[in-house]
Amino acid sequence: MDTANEMAAIASLIADPTRAEILLALMDGRSHPAGDLACAAHVSPATASHHLSRLVEGGLVEVVQQGRHRYHRLTGIEIAELLESLGSVGRPVPRKPPPGAAKLAYCRTCYDHLAGELAVQLREGMEKRGLLLQESDRFSVTPSGTGFFADLGIQVEELRKARRPLARLCIDWTERVPHLGGSLGAALLSRLLEKRWLTRVAGCRQVVVTPVGRQCLQELFCVEIRCRVA
Repeated sequence: MDTANEMAAIASLIADPTRAEILLALMDGRSHPAGDLACAAHVSPATASHHLSRLVEGGLVEVVQQGRHRYHRLTGIEIAELLESLGSVGRPVPRKPPPGAAKLAYCRTCYDHLAGELAVQLREGMEKRGLLLQESDRFSVTPSGTGFFADLGIQVEELRKARRPLARLCIDWTERVPHLGGSLGAALLSRLLEKRWLTRVAGCRQVVVTPVGRQCLQELFCVEIRCRVA
């Protein structure tokens, strides 16, 4: 009964449209002040503060204090994975979404790893190259994959030591097929941002491909970048 009550409580928190908007805004993996989250949810600061209090009490969001400033972020990757999974079981995404939604559908962050059409393309490219193999709900990294990631500056063996799964399947809520999650997915996104092959769009989850990134991603991952670059 306790488990059922906990599930119902979490579901009720997410079910509110304003709280859902706030949670989606926090899916970029960063910490945000209440004012920015109010803008993202199109509500007043007072309303946002009320909903944030509910989310903090429910354990979905935590507060980070920096001096006199308070920031909010998801309590962990598990919450982000739950939200992404919920999105994947809803109604199918329209084939021609609005311009803003289309940009997010193409390339965005899923907390700390890459999601969207580009993320699926990269995963497919890595599988075609024999770098990853699907095994149930996870990917295994092949010996050639270990070398590939090492050349990118990602040490797979070090990531294996972490408690977090190395390379898990994360069902993309817009594409309805898996992209790469886990510690390897997070390390890959971090490295692509460091190389400036991808850049974040301020104030949202959108990520765009730079001109040099387009060329490098096409060559390394054997994919055709179809979206407009930055």
